[in-house]
Amino acid sequence: MSVGKVPVLPEDRSEFAESWPVLLAATIGVGLGTTGLLFYAFGQFVGPLSAAFGWPRGAVSGGMLSYSLGTVLIYPFIGGAVDRFGGRVVALLSQIGLALGFLLVSMVPADIRLFYAAFFALSLLGGGTSPIVWSRAVARHFTRRRGLALGIMLSGTGLAAVLTPMVVGGAVSAYGWRIAFRLLAAAEILIGLPVTYTFLRETASRTIIADQAALIGTVTAEALRSSAFWRLIAAFVLIATGVAGLIVHLPVLLLDRHFSHAQAGFMMGFFGYAVIAGRLLLGFLVDRFPAGLVGAAFIMTAALSCLLLAGGVAVFPAILLLGGCAGAEVDLLAFLVSRLFGLSHYAQIYAWALSAFVIGAGIGPVIAGSIHDAAGSYTPALYMFAFSASCAAILIASLGTRLAMAKQKLGAIR
Repeated sequence: MSVGKVPVLPEDRSEFAESWPVLLAATIGVGLGTTGLLFYAFGQFVGPLSAAFGWPRGAVSGGMLSYSLGTVLIYPFIGGAVDRFGGRVVALLSQIGLALGFLLVSMVPADIRLFYAAFFALSLLGGGTSPIVWSRAVARHFTRRRGLALGIMLSGTGLAAVLTPMVVGGAVSAYGWRIAFRLLAAAEILIGLPVTYTFLRETASRTIIADQAALIGTVTAEALRSSAFWRLIAAFVLIATGVAGLIVHLPVLLLDRHFSHAQAGFMMGFFGYAVIAGRLLLGFLVDRFPAGLVGAAFIMTAALSCLLLAGGVAVFPAILLLGGCAGAEVDLLAFLVSRLFGLSHYAQIYAWALSAFVIGAGIGPVIAGSIHDAAGSYTPALYMFAFSASCAAILIASLGTRLAMAKQKLGAIR
């Protein structure tokens, strides 16, 4: 066990009043990062790439799997670098790297091996734009309202979900997929980089040592040996597989169900709002109620969404439910890691957990696309994803006792 300093504010000032610049930088950074901009943009490229090169949808979706494999390699190193050197430098270098990665993808020829290689390179170059960096900064500046602060931060991906389909879809239609990837690179350099440089800081302007429970953290090796860690990993691989597989293919699923482009765009826009609402609601609730039960309830909404979509009923409510769950998973993971294992080695432990999450997110679109190619429908994949989400909810609920002990310890020290 080890102890380190964490910013904790005096009672006369709120954490939000003190640390809003960090929260702003983290919110925009995560929205323009790989789990925001890249993830919600990718679905807009599946159809155009398939049409341009004659690749099946499952093959195109392999780009996300290639990206996921790269993150497995780079995330542990990112986590170690952040814990050792701080997040600001890592974030700035990675934002430049992600822009270069987008440019690299925009230049690939009609060779799917090079397409996969470009996404693999993108994951290595832009790995530090993931929530590893941003969530560590927020967790170090927020203790009493950490859940809500993480929810606000990860609402950046909700903003990406709202804006990306419109902006990227419009750019693809007007200028082609290559120019659209270059516009993503420009957004990273012209928006993300200046905001991070200006507002992201490592320590609060007023720092005192209190709340010792937040300062004590499990070393990485100890966390990796615990059953709680592996239950967490299994749960989030399962949920990432289903949610990511469905999100990436949702635009084309709606078109296959004979919705117009305008109707699909309208529903995807509200999906983004549901992501934001889900993140904020989850953050509010886990600060006040048992996190294991709250998380399990949110994840079960994904199972219900899949069943509704499989049955072809209540499509719009199903999309809203999916958005609410998609708004909960990554910030729930960040919150659970911080509460279960503390902050002293948070970035490394979270990096391992997020690597597993991204593997699921990379496998899911390939599974969904391949099932569609074989069966001519997404329905079998939807039933599969409903089952995986249900199993994930059970695993999250099983962490309740450990989380309750951590909360009791926190309350005793306060």
